[in-house]
Amino acid sequence: MASEDVEMEDVEAKAEPVEVIPFRPVSVLQVITKAQAEHGLRHGDFKRYWKYCADRLKRMRRHAGMVHKNKSLKRHKSKFEKKHITDENFTSETILEILIFECERCWATGMHMKDSDLDGNANSRKRQEIFRKLKRAVHHAEVLEGLVGRSPRCAPATKLEAQAYLSFLMGFTNLEMKRWGEAYEKLKAARAIFERLAEATNNTGLKSLYKTRCDELQPQLRICEYNTEGPETKMAKIGELMELRLQINDKEDVDKLIAQMRAKAASDQVIEISWGGEKTTVSEEKALAVISGWHQSEKELAECRDPKERMALYEKQLADTRDAIDKMSDLIRRNAADNVETQSYQLVRCYLDYLRLSSTAERYLAMIENTKSEKKYRPQDLLRLYDSVIEIYKEVKEVNGAACDEQLMAASRARIEYYRAFRCHYMAAAYGSLGKLDEASALFGKTEERIREAERLLKSVGKGNPYLNESSTPLASLLAETAAARAAVNAERLAAASSDTQAASEVDGRPLVETLDEWRQFPTVAAALQQANIVVLPPPPLPMPGKATFFDLAHFDLQMPDLSSRLARLEEERKTQQQRTAQKSQAKKGGRPEKKTEQQQPAEGAPAEESGLTNMVKGWFWNKK
Repeated sequence: MASEDVEMEDVEAKAEPVEVIPFRPVSVLQVITKAQAEHGLRHGDFKRYWKYCADRLKRMRRHAGMVHKNKSLKRHKSKFEKKHITDENFTSETILEILIFECERCWATGMHMKDSDLDGNANSRKRQEIFRKLKRAVHHAEVLEGLVGRSPRCAPATKLEAQAYLSFLMGFTNLEMKRWGEAYEKLKAARAIFERLAEATNNTGLKSLYKTRCDELQPQLRICEYNTEGPETKMAKIGELMELRLQINDKEDVDKLIAQMRAKAASDQVIEISWGGEKTTVSEEKALAVISGWHQSEKELAECRDPKERMALYEKQLADTRDAIDKMSDLIRRNAADNVETQSYQLVRCYLDYLRLSSTAERYLAMIENTKSEKKYRPQDLLRLYDSVIEIYKEVKEVNGAACDEQLMAASRARIEYYRAFRCHYMAAAYGSLGKLDEASALFGKTEERIREAERLLKSVGKGNPYLNESSTPLASLLAETAAARAAVNAERLAAASSDTQAASEVDGRPLVETLDEWRQFPTVAAALQQANIVVLPPPPLPMPGKATFFDLAHFDLQMPDLSSRLARLEEERKTQQQRTAQKSQAKKGGRPEKKTEQQQPAEGAPAEESGLTNMVKGWFWNKK
């Protein structure tokens, strides 16, 4: 027995270590990005993506033999046995994908619940369920990062991506829970790992993917930075908030930050408005916040760097203004039913109508500026926008109480004529681009008249008008541009006229009736007009359809059937009929009948007539005779 033990120890000592076969390289970010793009998140459909993750998890667990069991016991409830993933059964890339999609399923469930959470109350049961799902996703990501980090079969890039994925989920969860400092640290760590991976890899696709994820994390980092700063710094960086609103898909948090900041600023001051020669204090909370927001938006608009930021700011303010107008209308209706004075409320509503119209016009002007900044645009693209601006300023003059304010009426008239000049210019340019040179030249002349009229109205209004911020500098540049465009159009007209005259001289010899579908230029000299050929007389003969003089000769080439035998028989029958007719006529006259001809003789083989007594009495007794 001792010798056997020694031999066994020698065999164990000589056993070679098991060779570890590494997994194929798996990019966690690439797997996630591909699944999200193909199964709903390209359109923001988190429910579809959540169902896809659940179905794929079932398939992968069934394939890997990691299905959870539901064991039934007699006289007891069914017992659920969960199949945990440990270091021992972490043997293939499928197990790695199972862990990835466990995280994605919980994250997609939380995001779907967030989309359906309309109240947005942080203490609601639904909000707490969202936090629970996100924390569950973080737990699965921790399991993934631990297994991948301890496994010698995973590539170093996969381990780094698992760490970055865990940091991203932790930062996102803290961001939803408004833990700004922790969220900033985790998101910053995730961005640093992705930047290192982008520098280390030689794969162009993966490098682009890492850089894209870094760009996606930047707006969230700036939100965290903004919330961790003081109130003075927040007020100074509201332009950055508007820029963030354009960059990220989830605009809810940014909108809430802007609304909270403006509400705080509005609560610290009393706003008094003047409209139609009357003044009143705004007491309604929603209207107070909107008017205060418009007052603060002047600084915000000055900080905006491009037209798109101004358009986003105008859209947000317009939505709040419409809500405030609806609320004021309901308030006026209720107070009127209770016989309560509503004049101050009506004054506030009219002022809100003016703010809505003027901001809508400014938004259209920002759209015009954005269109002009594009590399290629047509003059026709600006006509509808200028028409909308002109119609809005016409509506401003019709707001209740606007007629009592002479400064507002004068500013509206000047603005209408101001933008009519621009519309006329681009209408002329549109006609010129379509080749209608006469109309373009006339409209350029009309543009110069409108520019002079707009300059006159601007001078009459003066610089002290609070409703007018347009200057005469754009009109001066427009006048120079119009003069240059008009000269170019006139040159094209002269060139076209000379080419038309040359073409007309070349086709002068043709009669007019042959060129009715062409535009021809005829000379204006009387002698040349007399030589113009209108029609050729007499006209050349033309073949006309009519009744045929001769029939078709092919008809007479038809071969008729041979009827000679039938004609001979018909001739014999005719002769026989004539003889019978002659015999009958002689019998009537009493003449002797002629001898029977050969035709009247009985034919050969015909039976002879029966004669005798038997023939005489045949048929007497049987009524035959």
